Amino acid sequence: MIIRNNPLGVSISALCLVFIACGGEDVPSGSTSGGSSMGATTSSTIGVTSGSVGGSGGTQAGTVGTTGTPATSGMTATTGMAATSSTGGDPGMGGATATTGTTGAGGNGPTSTTGAGAAGGAASNGGAGGTGAGGTGGSDEPEFHIYLALGQSNMQGAAHVPDEPIFHPRVMVLQGQNCPSSDGHDYGYGEWREMFTPMIRCYEGTRDYPGGASGPIGLGPADMFAVTMAEAAPENVTIGIVGAAYGGTDIQAHLPNCSSFCSPPFGDVSGAPVVNGTTPIYQWILDLATKAQEVGVIKGIIFHHGENNSGDPNWLTHVQTYISSLRSDLNLAPAEVPFIAGELPRTGCCAEHNTLVQQIPDYVENGHWVSSGPTEDNVVLGDRGDSLHWSTFSVIEMGKRYAAKMLEVGNY
Repeated sequence: MIIRNNPLGVSISALCLVFIACGGEDVPSGSTSGGSSMGATTSSTIGVTSGSVGGSGGTQAGTVGTTGTPATSGMTATTGMAATSSTGGDPGMGGATATTGTTGAGGNGPTSTTGAGAAGGAASNGGAGGTGAGGTGGSDEPEFHIYLALGQSNMQGAAHVPDEPIFHPRVMVLQGQNCPSSDGHDYGYGEWREMFTPMIRCYEGTRDYPGGASGPIGLGPADMFAVTMAEAAPENVTIGIVGAAYGGTDIQAHLPNCSSFCSPPFGDVSGAPVVNGTTPIYQWILDLATKAQEVGVIKGIIFHHGENNSGDPNWLTHVQTYISSLRSDLNLAPAEVPFIAGELPRTGCCAEHNTLVQQIPDYVENGHWVSSGPTEDNVVLGDRGDSLHWSTFSVIEMGKRYAAKMLEVGNY
């Protein structure tokens, strides 16, 4: 974990050059209160004097010819025969890394260790010498891995903020709400920013610690989840967090057809899409996630919800509808985008709901769950003193558990 006294120490402008063009408390159930191309043009010798290109495999391809030009990594095209039915390489953030220099004669293109290149990557059925052939190390090209953080207040961030901020220079956050200037940070809805707490929505003031003193809240599991994922990833990978969690919401408020639950219980989300005069949560996350896909790849979803539906078996089918709809609308293959739900605090109001959380794999494709049980040395994960929201230590531990599971089941 990297912890810094200055959470704004990273230069967002530098990251922009790489990737971009530069609430309320939960209410327990029953309560009444409220590509830009990263391809070969910058990392390999293109020079396709008369090189064969695999169809749409690159935007700066030469014409079909008889000889291919070697790339910087030493790939040599010997025959350069054109493919008879060629298709371009799939776009990706990393660009192709040619390691063996195999030459396609109407067959497979250059071997890649990280997948197809972006807008000019290796052609999948092209001849030798395409624009993405080779490169000087595609594994070092920047990648942007996006994770969606969904649910209600425990995901939104309701734990007390630690004395020193949790921070990592390779974590970026898509600002999910226009927040007042009193927050001290000038970022608008839909803008990428460096990491600081809260990761989702705006500051919500202070709450009492157990014992009477008060302090600012806003810490959620996504904070430590993001840091842990960044520490586990290669240095060319940046982690992006896209959050759309809202405290006090019934699970039906998160569905595409939110019915009578469409209006968030504590006011709209400033900057988010407005439909029929309100901010439907589903349209909110769909809008943010679509923006994120313009610069990165969604790799997984973490979810913390249940206090408002504690013990309700219909919660499972609603979660299934929510996630299957979201994956479909974002064109996400379930096998490639794990969904991980977390148990609720066992010291709080709603521990009975954890039996439903444990059934997530039976309802959601590629669905998983993480425990809120004690640590290995028997330290209990508890609430902040209100029988509902995580304590600081506990929510940090839950973030680590989400990350451990994502690293176990994720697709990289």
